[in-house]
Amino acid sequence: MVDADAAAGGGGGVDPRQWTRDDVSEWLRVDHRQLDIDVGRFAMNGRALCVMTFDMFHSRVGRRRASLLFHDFRRRLLSAVIATDSSN
Repeated sequence: MVDADAAAGGGGGVDPRQWTRDDVSEWLRVDHRQLDIDVGRFAMNGRALCVMTFDMFHSRVGRRRASLLFHDFRRRLLSAVIATDSSN
């Protein structure tokens, strides 16, 4: 599990591509607790989330929740990719 100092916004680590299944669950429980999501619907690591389309999120949690989760995840992923590219 990623420690709290390395967390971005409370759940999961800074780079979602490195998230474990526990990190994904933490991201959902901590950062999106107001959505009351069944974390069992996302029993996967961050690399698996990276290949999910909006429709895949939608099929798990409905349109409104999918929109919030998908866009938050993509924002985090883009930030991680930009940070990786700028450090190289």
